[in-house]
This record gives sequence, structure tokens and C-alpha cells, in this order.
Amino acid sequence: MTNSRILIIGDSYMNAETFRDAFEARGLDVDVATVDPQPATTDVSTIREFEGDPAEVARLAAGYEVVALHAAPITAEVLDDAPDLRLVGCARGGPVNVDIAAAKARGVRVTTTPGKNADAVADLTIGFLISLLRNVPASLRDVDERIRAGRALAESTFEGARWFGRELTTTTLGLIGYGNVARLVSARARALGTRVIAYDPFVDAATVPEVEIVADLNELFAASDVVSVHARATDDNRGMVGAEQFDAMKPGSLFINTARESLVDEQALLTALTSGHLGGAALDVNEPDGPWRDLVAQSNLVLTPHLAGATFETLRRGADMLASEVAAFLAGDDLRWER
Repeated sequence: MTNSRILIIGDSYMNAETFRDAFEARGLDVDVATVDPQPATTDVSTIREFEGDPAEVARLAAGYEVVALHAAPITAEVLDDAPDLRLVGCARGGPVNVDIAAAKARGVRVTTTPGKNADAVADLTIGFLISLLRNVPASLRDVDERIRAGRALAESTFEGARWFGRELTTTTLGLIGYGNVARLVSARARALGTRVIAYDPFVDAATVPEVEIVADLNELFAASDVVSVHARATDDNRGMVGAEQFDAMKPGSLFINTARESLVDEQALLTALTSGHLGGAALDVNEPDGPWRDLVAQSNLVLTPHLAGATFETLRRGADMLASEVAAFLAGDDLRWER
């Protein structure tokens, strides 16, 4: 099967060259294409977070047995127009741009790259943690205002008294979810002297002796100085963090979300920030229809544009993981990350 035809489809986030380098390093011959952002001309009701027109993808995929991609849409129509297709490799942990049910119904296997961005997200989470503990967001806004007003950045040796913060060694960090990313965050935080606790009803506490697993979500919020969200978003946990959880936190506590915006009631978050009960927050994700304009106005907020996983290492890791899956598939071996 080493002569199976393989197509790589790049996009604006993950370019085809990164894929090609990883595949060729494993001796796999590939063809390369790229999709551009454009409106879909066929039904996309079963997928989301994609880039490209399914009609174009169907044209590109015709005649190939293996298609590797990141954001290109794979719908039932694409699968019907590519009858030779036997494997779709999606370089994402959650292949929301692939209609998995339609693929299974047609005997097409789907594999993914879970955890490819875990190190990157963990790094940013620790950066957010330190930034919030040391009042960096509010102090930077103050610096910006001073510069715009033509004033000195520090008019007195004692200006730091306005920004007293906390140290990692006196902080309890609570993690919602204890999967790939959270475990890396935990290791980094503990190495810096931070106490870590976690809430995850799907993890056996006996298997993770390095942290205390609490039984109740509100208990986690009440016991933590900083809470960081790392759960996988599902239909069942939408809005799992809301007013009740923020009310359970100690005054002045901090909140981080580098997971998914759907996990948090952002109006409740805004209320907790504006009331002063919450001392600060850092969000790498936010609801497009949420109160983001009011959130941005808060001096104690860090808001970044979904960049937690955006590292060159993440791209290379995802491409290599997918290349290994395709190589295993062609050799008749088991796939590690099949959905």
C-alpha cells in the first residue's frame, strides 16, 4: 500500500509545507494543495470552525485514498465525491470540521492529533498566572496612559506600592479538568512552588498523586486563589462556570480560561470583575456574541485572540503526529488516535 495516493490540504493557519516536511521525513510521497477562506457553497450544518469551500475540497480530494488536513471541511458531500477515500487525518484534537458520522457510515476512517498544542497552551497559562498575580494588566494600562499624557513611567521610587501582588509559592491554583494541558500546567506550576488542586469527575484521584482532586466544582473555586479552565467543551458542560462559581471564590481571586469560551458564562464573569469580587482575569477565548466590549474595558483583564496553541512547535508536532498515523495506516498497523 506504499503507493497509496496522499493529498495534503493546507490552510491559512497550518500551511501545506509544514505537513509536507513531516510526511516526506517518513518517506511518504504526497501531493499538496491549499484552501483559501471563502464562503461555503454546499451544506455545512454538520461541521464548524472550518476554512474553505467543501465543493473545492471535494474537487481536490477526488481520486485520493488519504487526505491530511487541518481546517479544510469534510462533509458528507465531500465524502460522496471522493469514493476512493479511506482515511482522513485531521491535525486537530477535536476534528469539528469533519463530519465523523458521515465518514464512519461510508467506511472512511478518521484520525486526529490530540495534545499537539498542550505544551503551548500550558506555557501561556503560566504566563497568564504570573501576569495576573503581579498586576501586570492594570499596570500596563497605567503605563500606556502615562505615555499618552507625556508623563514619566515612574515618578517615584515608591510607585510600586500601587501594584502589590502575590508570589507563586503562596498561591493555590485550581484546575478545571485534568487532561493533557492541565497536567502540563500542574507540572510547571508545582515546579515554581505553587500548590495545585484539580476538579475532574472523569479522573481517578489514585492515578494522579501529584495533585489533590476535589469532588465538587464549587469546592475548587472556594479553595483556589486562581482558577484555570482546561476542560474539553461538550454540550453538557456549556456555561459550567457561572455566577455561583464566581461567588464561591475568595474576594480578589483570579480566573484564567485558555480552553473554550462556551465553558464560561461571560456575563457572570463581567459582573464578578466589575463588582471587584474577582481581582482579575485572563482569557484567550471569548464568545463572539458575549460582552467582550465591556470585558475589554476592564483594567484587570488580559484578552488575547485565541493564540494559546499558536506556536511553530505546535504546527510541526501536529504534522508529525499525523504523518505517523498515515504511515501506520499504510503499513496496516493500529492507529493511535482514531476517532
